[in-house]
Amino acid sequence: MFRLPLSCLLILAGSATAELPLIPRPAKVVEKKGTFSMTDPGRVRIAPFNGSAMALQGLSAAAGRALSEAAQGQTPQIVVMRDKAAPKGEGYRLEVDERGALVSAADDAGLFYGSQSLAQLIAASGGEGVPFVSIEDTPRYGWRGYMLDEARHFSGEAAVKRLLDAMARYKLNRFHWHLTDSAGWRIEIKKYPKLTTIGARGNETDRSESAPVQFYTQEEIKRIVAYAKERQITIIPEIDMPGHADAAVLAYPELDGGGMVQNGNPQKWPHFTFNPAKKEVLTFLDDVLKEVGGLFSDAGMIHYGGDEVNFGWKKWPELPEVKELMARENLKDNAAVEGWFNRRMAKSVNDLGFKTAGWDEIAVQGLPKDKTVVFWWRHDKPAVLRQALEAGYPVVMCPRRPCYFDFIQDGSHKDGRVWGGFNPISDVYQFPASLKLSEKDEKQVLGIQACLWTETMKTQARRDTMTWPRLIALGEAGWTPADRKDFASFETRLPAELKWLRAHGIQTWDPFAKTPEVSDKGAKVEYPDKPE
Repeated sequence: MFRLPLSCLLILAGSATAELPLIPRPAKVVEKKGTFSMTDPGRVRIAPFNGSAMALQGLSAAAGRALSEAAQGQTPQIVVMRDKAAPKGEGYRLEVDERGALVSAADDAGLFYGSQSLAQLIAASGGEGVPFVSIEDTPRYGWRGYMLDEARHFSGEAAVKRLLDAMARYKLNRFHWHLTDSAGWRIEIKKYPKLTTIGARGNETDRSESAPVQFYTQEEIKRIVAYAKERQITIIPEIDMPGHADAAVLAYPELDGGGMVQNGNPQKWPHFTFNPAKKEVLTFLDDVLKEVGGLFSDAGMIHYGGDEVNFGWKKWPELPEVKELMARENLKDNAAVEGWFNRRMAKSVNDLGFKTAGWDEIAVQGLPKDKTVVFWWRHDKPAVLRQALEAGYPVVMCPRRPCYFDFIQDGSHKDGRVWGGFNPISDVYQFPASLKLSEKDEKQVLGIQACLWTETMKTQARRDTMTWPRLIALGEAGWTPADRKDFASFETRLPAELKWLRAHGIQTWDPFAKTPEVSDKGAKVEYPDKPE
């Protein structure tokens, strides 16, 4: 019978607990003697759930042949079944013995993730035998996320679906979709067609009037949302306000609240803000949020940005509507105006049935704690994280160090951000240990998230290699209990996943072979084709 190689199976001394070729590393594992080999035709019985077709597909791909549903009276070799006594909250049990493999879970996510783990074991066995094992697994955090910025440079439907496939493999469950920013508006809004005919034109690199428009139609978004849902991934849309507004203002100049000039470049960004007090602006944003809410009805929240507003608010005191608002509401300065705007738009989000999500600047805006989620991103401001936690806000932790993947990942790399250091895969894996969160803190932390800002990423190859394999490390960091995390073990399990990524059309940097950095300096911008 086939046994897993030592590079993938590391028995922990003095313990019945075993290391298996699984990423993320399960919470509890007990290896037993023996292996199970599937015989043709490889019959399975999978309880119906949202994602069951994907589970069967994944198991078949791992086995290297099409598995079939067992008919009545036939004995299945793999069973995926609901069990109210199984771990809840995305957890599962996986038992492999002489009878075959049994995945049991209390919810759809657990059934899917248990199937993913079994598929990894089958694939690692080479089809010759799966080791007898007992696994009981639940995630450390309920939020294991990745944010993709498509405003600066656009990836397109095919690339996003490849990304979602890989996220599902590593049990990542939140896709934060940054769809609007100064460089481009990427979501169709039926009531305001100029947002895409004009606002979607070009990108961070190409601001010319001849640049093509790039955006997602509402039908494309519906397809991607459904695709993600089958993979147990919730998509969180982000519509940035009141800053990062140039693309919207380009389409509708009457929305303008003034801007800034970045690095002496008059194209970046002269119309950075919406006018926060103008009735027409508030109506426009209410209308946009209503359409967005209809497209992402299962998101649970809408992210409305709320960051870096002070970069472009210099003209606010000159605007008649702002002057009138400040007098009426007794607002003393621009910060107070920003707070008023945040509360006004948060109510719009809440009235649509969603929580309000925003970057950590919103933690001081007086938003309701039961309807607000704070995304802590300023790694150099740990006091902001502490303030949000002590105020009672649920928090998603995505600090620039180590969670921003536009930072370089190796000391030999030159193209990317460095801010008092960079973000190697080891730092991503160890996060959030350095924060020394208390038990009380952990209860308020929803989870962790990586963010890919794409200002310097004109090609998909660069976006991929800046993401992978660091996102695999974040997947394990978000799933595996703190006392089970082991970077040396992770390194033994990672090479097989680099092969998997490449086999599925995803380019990855190889930290073992130290493959050359993929730089976009001098490269032409890619404009993805629309799917047929």
